[in-house]
Amino acid sequence: MKLITILIIIAVVLILWLRHDYKKSKKTNLMDTYHEKGLSDQDITIFRGTMKEAKAQIKTWETAVKQDSELQIIENVTGGLKSAKKLFQLIVKHPKMALTNHNFLYKQLPTMVDLTETYDNVKSVDKLNQELKIESQKVIRQLSEKIAKTYELELSDDIEKIKDEVENG
Repeated sequence: MKLITILIIIAVVLILWLRHDYKKSKKTNLMDTYHEKGLSDQDITIFRGTMKEAKAQIKTWETAVKQDSELQIIENVTGGLKSAKKLFQLIVKHPKMALTNHNFLYKQLPTMVDLTETYDNVKSVDKLNQELKIESQKVIRQLSEKIAKTYELELSDDIEKIKDEVENG
């Protein structure tokens, strides 16, 4: 009985140690990748902070969509949230894209979070004012479409680069 308990403890400690080592290795590899892409330690710190904030904003937006059927309809029509997630992934892989997508990171995502929070407040407080609720939905839809368009433009830029490489050698 004691031997089994000791073996279980050893196995748990080993798993925790391997998990910690894997996370450390993954972080080191990511830092090396960012250095290879020309980022300094200070750039990486700023980039990681920006991306951490963007990830939180996307999660907040996703939570709002999951909790509201009207926001789900907007998402199904525009694909803004899905596009935001994909654009986020592209920026993480190619950190210099943060420069060309500063509107997405610093304006569009924070604005979307503010809009969904305002919309939720309008819904819960002012049930009599349907016009305000509908207007909020329109603005959310417009911004969602804009984010989807931003992602679409990034993809078309990538396709053009690949096309040029194929055609020119």
